[in-house]
This record gives sequence, structure tokens and C-alpha cells, in this order.
Amino acid sequence: MELIPDTINLDEYMQDEPGEHRVLPASDWTNEVIDHFHKPDNSPKVRLPWRKTHGDFHFRPSEVTLWAGINGHGKSQIVGQVVHGLSEQRQKTALASLEMRPKLTMGRMVRQAFGGDMPPADYITRYGKWTDGKLWVYDHVGSSDARTIAAVIRYAVDKFGVQHFVVDNLMKVVQGDQGEKAYNEQKNFVNTLCTIARDTGCHIHLVLHVKKLDKETDLPSKFDIKGSGAITDLVDNVFIVWRNKAKEAAMRMGDDYSPDDPDCLLILDKQRNGETEGRYRLYFDHASMQYLEDRNDLPKHCKAEIGVSIEEVDF
Repeated sequence: MELIPDTINLDEYMQDEPGEHRVLPASDWTNEVIDHFHKPDNSPKVRLPWRKTHGDFHFRPSEVTLWAGINGHGKSQIVGQVVHGLSEQRQKTALASLEMRPKLTMGRMVRQAFGGDMPPADYITRYGKWTDGKLWVYDHVGSSDARTIAAVIRYAVDKFGVQHFVVDNLMKVVQGDQGEKAYNEQKNFVNTLCTIARDTGCHIHLVLHVKKLDKETDLPSKFDIKGSGAITDLVDNVFIVWRNKAKEAAMRMGDDYSPDDPDCLLILDKQRNGETEGRYRLYFDHASMQYLEDRNDLPKHCKAEIGVSIEEVDF
């Protein structure tokens, strides 16, 4: 893992690129449309860590994905596992975790990579080296602002060739009480992220909360996302993370519960450029902090060896 210090000079990245507006004949895109239908795309697809999702979704360049859920339902943990999976696929990812210090962010990810709660010191060292050239963390904790985060994204893409950038979370970037001013600022920030993604090819991930529901056991949807309703309209993909609090309570109290019930639902609630939406049942392993596909699965262990090839990685 490499740090992006919050002391860097971002002046040249602060200004929005001027928009280019052109009206051209529709036939100018004929060859691209032919390729879309008849020229197979043989490039490897960038996928989520769970096989059950592979036929339904993959990360495309120039898109923005929302990761939403109730506070405390594991959004950041799931995104951390996704980021590790991106590193396994040799994707370059930068993470602005504005609620956690870098050592805690790295600690959770190395625990997920190791597949247990106490990775040895030599494994932590090897994992850190393994992430070099794949993972960067913006060294800033606390509130920021939309112009700064946009500039950091542009900087990371320009300097390191970053293909994915994670902003965790929206409320640390656009502050203030809910109201028309805050909603407009949220909408403008998300619109800026969509513009940066389109212009740079970077896939941007934005973590945010959903509104407070009547009960924490209720299942939220994209319509419950906190803030401006324009947010879900602007982005390309929406994932909802929902933690099965009823099952957890039954386990703690010794009440009856079905072990086959999922510990978590990952809900693909919008996919603009795909054909599928759906729900995926996941099971949480507390020691490794991994989300598993089946309750009988064992946590996966990343070799974290320099030069490990993509063929050696078990997805």
C-alpha cells in the first residue's frame, strides 16, 4: 500500500476540464455499433469476489457505482473485500477512507486477505509489498470537500494510472443539514464524479448511507438512499448492503433461527449498462471479516507473493 499525502499540491487538478460539446451525424458511430454487436470483447472482465455474481455484473471503465446501506451494516467491510479482489485482478485502486486511519484500513484488508484474525508480522510485510503498484490510500481522515476529492481522483489517475477510486463516504465530503442546499451540493458532487469517470476511464465507487427506516430489519432499496434523489439517477450502478440483524439477535439470545438464512444480502438494485439486477446471499466469517458465498465455505487466503499471476488467484 502506498500513501497519497494530503499535503500534495493539487492546484493543477482543482479546475474542471472544459466540456466539449459537438453535434455530429449519427452515422459517425456506425463502425463502433458494428463492433458492439459483432466484435467480441476478449479483454478480461473485472469482477466482484463472489462467483455467483460473475454472470450478472462486472466493473466497466468510466462508470460510477454506489455502495449504500444502513449505518453499521458493513458497507465499508464489503467494499474492502472488493478492493482486495481488484488488487488480485491487477487493477490499480486508490481509496479515500475518510472515517478510518490508513493503518486501520490496511489492518482490516490484510485480515481479509490472510483469512484470519491474527496475520503474522511477516505476512503483513509481504502483503504490504504485494499491494505496491496496486493500492494507494489517501492519507486524510475527517471532513473534506468536493473540489479536493475531485482533484485527488484526477491526481491519482494522472500520477499512478488508477483504474478504481473509492470515496468512503459521501457525508464526509458534503456536510450540512439535509435541505435543498445540501441536496444540490450532493447532486453536483456526484455529477462531478460521473464527469471524471467518463473523461478519465476510471471506475469511481461512492459509499453512502440510506435513510433511517421504520425498523433496522427492513430491507432498503435505491429509493431509500439518503440525500438527493438525483444521486441514483446520475450513477451507473447501485449496490445495497443489508445485514441480517434478526438472525444475529436470535443467535445471541439462543432463539431458533435457520443457519441457511444469509448473514448479509448484497443487492444489485441498478445496472445501467447491464441486463441483470438481483440479490446475492452472503455469509460473514467474523475471524477473517470475509463475506463468503456459502455458509459452509472456508475463508480464502491470499498468497500475497510478489509476482503472483492472475491464474494463481482463486476467485
